[in-house]
Amino acid sequence: MRANASFRAIGAMLVILASLLTAGQSMAEDKISAKVAKPMKAAQEAIQKKQWDQALAKVAEADAVSGKTPFDQFQINEFKAYVFLQQRKYAEVASLYETNLASGRQPPEQVNDRLKTLVQLYTATKNYKKVMEFGDRWIKAGGQDIDTRVLVAQAHYLQKDYKEAVAIMQAAIKSAEQAGKTVDENWLQLVRSAQTNMGDQDGAAKTMEKLVQLYPKPEYWNFLIGTRLNAKASDRITLNTLRLAQQVGTLNSADQYLEMAELLLEAGLPGEAKSALEAGYSAKVVDPADKAASDRYKRRFDDAKAAAAKDLQSLPQFEKDAQKGTNGQADVALGMAYSSFGQYEKAAAALSRGLAKGGVRDPDQAQIMLGIADLKLGKKADAAKAFGQVTADPQMADLARLWTIVARSSTG
Repeated sequence: MRANASFRAIGAMLVILASLLTAGQSMAEDKISAKVAKPMKAAQEAIQKKQWDQALAKVAEADAVSGKTPFDQFQINEFKAYVFLQQRKYAEVASLYETNLASGRQPPEQVNDRLKTLVQLYTATKNYKKVMEFGDRWIKAGGQDIDTRVLVAQAHYLQKDYKEAVAIMQAAIKSAEQAGKTVDENWLQLVRSAQTNMGDQDGAAKTMEKLVQLYPKPEYWNFLIGTRLNAKASDRITLNTLRLAQQVGTLNSADQYLEMAELLLEAGLPGEAKSALEAGYSAKVVDPADKAASDRYKRRFDDAKAAAAKDLQSLPQFEKDAQKGTNGQADVALGMAYSSFGQYEKAAAALSRGLAKGGVRDPDQAQIMLGIADLKLGKKADAAKAFGQVTADPQMADLARLWTIVARSSTG
């Protein structure tokens, strides 16, 4: 609950009320009954001196007068509410404001502000049903303040009205985006939690992508990548998912590095397999105390190292042969080989050439590899463009969308 926001709003409200009780009151006094006016004037003087108990005593004296008009009662309630606000007696203030709002004597131009104030007061007192009641009225009346909308959405969430919580919070998020304001991480967390609670897994996944886009924390990436690694998928999809995991720093076990290396070796990319296993060593995922696991990791590394050395020697001839061909598949394979060895300029050139020639067996894979090469070169816009061309395979398109988030982030 963002209590600080409601308290700040209440502080601003005190300033507004102070002006009503000074400059505006002289006009109101002409309409207050004479027998009520005297104690009310004394109450106003006490308020100006910040003598709250004395002010309340004088307001009570005015309230005890018989034969008061409805307008008298309205003003008495306003004075009493102001003093209670100063004393932080928010429940009492809210009750008085409700009474005045229901009286029909609230000036029409002040009704929305009063509804908004009631939302803030009831938030401060944790009366969430009342927050919902007056918040919904305020929104229907056209209330636009983003912070207040958030308070209303939070109230719906806490009352397990998840559908309405999502609708209100998403509207607040949209308004913040349109106004160029930062979307608070807590807002997105609330939306995702509500979506999860009402079984909207697709919506929750989209919100998590929004979270990782704006707040690229490891735990968010772990969730997005983990759900994909845990799902049934082909070796091709698994390898590309592990590539993404390595890019965002969420590979966290020797088994994952080993799996990635084995898939790369099967794909004929020993250079990238060797680099992946080296990264595992650097990340200290290999436990030297576990001799069997450590030896297995070392054997796979030695295999990758030997294969990579042989592969690297063949690249110059591979380049000549690929450039002569009219079919783009050889260029794409060359580009992937260059990428395997971290030669991203050459990789991007070969991949682009192959895609332009056509005849590529797996254009989605080629575009992802081109995007990765551009990303490694710091060409984020070009990378995002390449990832955006992945459309044939829904699972590859899903991964490409996540790669696009990386490309567009400040840290990608």
